[in-house]
Amino acid sequence: MTTSSAQAPSTAHRTAPATVATVAPSNRLTYDDELFLRMATVIGLPVVAQNAWRFPTEIPVSAVERVSAALARGPLNRLVVRSRVPGARSRFVRSSARAPLTVHPDRLSPDDVLAWLDSVAEIELDPVKGPGWALAMAYTTEGKTIVSFNVSHVVADGRLKHDSLAAASAGRVRPQLPVDDLAAAQVRLVDDLRDAAGMARKVYAGLRAARRADPIRRIDAQTSADRPVPDPQPDDDVRHTIAKVVADCPAEDWKAAAKEAGGTANGLFIAVTVEVLLAAGIVEAGRPVAVNLPVSVRGGDDDLRANATSGVTIAVDTETRDGAGVVPDLAAVRARSKEQFTALFDGTRPDPRPWFRPLVQMLPDRVARCFATNITTPLCLASNLGTHPDTFMAPFDPDQQAESILLHAVPLGATRGQLRRQRGGVTAWWGEGNGVCSLTIHGLDPDHVRDAATLRRLVGEVYARRGLTPTFW
Repeated sequence: MTTSSAQAPSTAHRTAPATVATVAPSNRLTYDDELFLRMATVIGLPVVAQNAWRFPTEIPVSAVERVSAALARGPLNRLVVRSRVPGARSRFVRSSARAPLTVHPDRLSPDDVLAWLDSVAEIELDPVKGPGWALAMAYTTEGKTIVSFNVSHVVADGRLKHDSLAAASAGRVRPQLPVDDLAAAQVRLVDDLRDAAGMARKVYAGLRAARRADPIRRIDAQTSADRPVPDPQPDDDVRHTIAKVVADCPAEDWKAAAKEAGGTANGLFIAVTVEVLLAAGIVEAGRPVAVNLPVSVRGGDDDLRANATSGVTIAVDTETRDGAGVVPDLAAVRARSKEQFTALFDGTRPDPRPWFRPLVQMLPDRVARCFATNITTPLCLASNLGTHPDTFMAPFDPDQQAESILLHAVPLGATRGQLRRQRGGVTAWWGEGNGVCSLTIHGLDPDHVRDAATLRRLVGEVYARRGLTPTFW
């Protein structure tokens, strides 16, 4: 079992064609919603999507509080109610719970910002009991403002989070649920029975379709499943602080480096992510590396599913050049990405997972727990967030744009043993806003990337080989 989205915030802003995203409105949890719920309840690794803005001036607390109050009236304010009938899907209901805006009492030095962001990401979010999201802010000794926006990935992916924030910032009211006039009390026992029966029919149809389908060709590239299962280590039970680095550089420099290499800004992002993986020694140069590319399949403003994300996997060629592992051909990266996204959106990509998803979603937690030890995370995941609109760069005051943004998904509470068994590599998010390209990258291998200092060194080396000079948070 592979959780390609378990470490990803699913914030890609690509809009899916209507043929992909056409779904009947429902308050029942989707497969992806259930996946993140079980990450918390079965595996013990809740995933929180966090983004943080760094503003060059001091934003008033009242401006952030205004947006917080507006968010409480929108689709992020929902909670999960578990079904009373085995096999029926859980559902979302409206919530009135809201975490109070947290304001750090002291000014942070620049070196303390990331540690503070880690600490506020740990503030408990509970998609069952509430609250499912929270805002926090702090001022720095340099007169800047840091605002952190955390959402349980059960409640929303990056696109719903972004759209909810844009609506709250503009004072627009969005429905809380896909079927907003359906109150919790209106869901009867017979409704759960019907849903369980419908899921059973989907399981039967899916298994029949899987039997008739052609076998799926395995991508010819290094994946996390290819890495050996590690032997137990004495420190397996020690909670591990996942190495994280945020690197900024001028957008014009990034685009110039991409053009010089014969590729696009997105191709350079994918190449940089793979080259950090190579520099860490997690994979070997000379063989292709499998890279997961998330993409939103949300249909539009009326699509209020909590998670509406898909993705593709491409093989990225690597070689050794001047003693370092590099991605030699950005044009090939672009061509393979385009080919796979086209196949995803026109429905020609063979994908067996939808056939089995109803079965997996029907499994009770105690059965799903038996499969948890076999979960792997992507060896390399690169989520391109695109160009951030002004409403996202300045959500609290239209005249105050952020100078940089951090966006990532945080798996909370992972031990070194869990990370070793999941055999992940690196996960990265990239976006452009206010003339700056920002990369947030995690090292998920606690042995090859032990700490943030190691990861920062690796990122600096990769940037330098591409003619770029990063500025680190």
